[in-house]
Amino acid sequence: MTDHEGTAGPARPGRPARRRRRHVRRHLTELGFGVLALAAIVPLARDALLPQRGSADTGRAKTVISRDMLQNADTGNVCRRGRVALTFDDGPDVYTPQILEVLRAYNVRATFFIMGVKAAARPDLIRAVVAGGHLAENHSWDHPHMADLDAAAVHRQLADTTAAIMRAGAPRPTLFRPPFGNTDGLVDGQARALGLRVVRWSVDTNDWRGRRPADIAATVLGQAVPGSVVLLHDGVANSAATIKALPAIITGLRARGFCTALDTE
Repeated sequence: MTDHEGTAGPARPGRPARRRRRHVRRHLTELGFGVLALAAIVPLARDALLPQRGSADTGRAKTVISRDMLQNADTGNVCRRGRVALTFDDGPDVYTPQILEVLRAYNVRATFFIMGVKAAARPDLIRAVVAGGHLAENHSWDHPHMADLDAAAVHRQLADTTAAIMRAGAPRPTLFRPPFGNTDGLVDGQARALGLRVVRWSVDTNDWRGRRPADIAATVLGQAVPGSVVLLHDGVANSAATIKALPAIITGLRARGFCTALDTE
C-alpha cells in the first residue's frame, strides 16, 4: 500500500492555539463551500441530490447479493500486471457480511479499516473479517478530523481502537488510515509510537456519495495501475451500491491482468 509518513517534530509553544485556529479556518472554509454547493444543487431535481454521508447501521441492510452474482464467480487471480489492493472503511456495519460473502466467492482478500466504536459494538464482525483472511486495521475510534485533536485525544483515538479490535480476536493492527485523509506530523508521530503505519489510498471511488454501482466500478477500472490502493466503504449508507459494484470491479481488474491482493503478500 502507499503510505504517508511524517515527523511530529518537537513541541512548540502556542501549538494548541494554532491547531484551534486551523480548526476554525477549516470549518469556515467548509461552510463557504457548503453554501456554494447548496446554491448549485437547489435547482436540481430531488432525486439528483447527493445523500448525506452516514452510517449504514441507521437502518437494516438490504439483501444485495444473489445466487446469480456469486455462482459464476471468477476465482482466478494471476498477477500478470501487478497487484491492486481493495480496502473498505468505516465498518464493520450491517453490509459487512455481504461484502465478506462476495470477497469469499471471488477469492479476494482485502483490508478493512475499522472504527473502534463499531468494533466494540460488533466484535463478531471483526472475527468474521479475520476468519475470511482479511486484515482488520485502525481507522480511529469515531471518525474525527485527527489533525484537529491534541496529542492526548489522538492517542486515545488510536489506542482505544487497537484495543477494541484486539479484544474482538484480531491481531494487533499495524496500519492506520486517518479519516478524510486528515493527518499531520503530530498524528503521524502518535501513530508510529503505537506501531501503526499511516496509509491512504490512490483510487477514491467516492462510493459514499450515492453513486451508482456502474460508476463506482468504472472509477476503479479507469484509474487502476500496478500498486493501486482502492478506497471503498462497508460502513456507510450507500454500501449496498458498493456490494453491487464489487463483481464488476474484481472481474474487470483481473481481466486487465491485475490480481487483488494484500500488500503483505
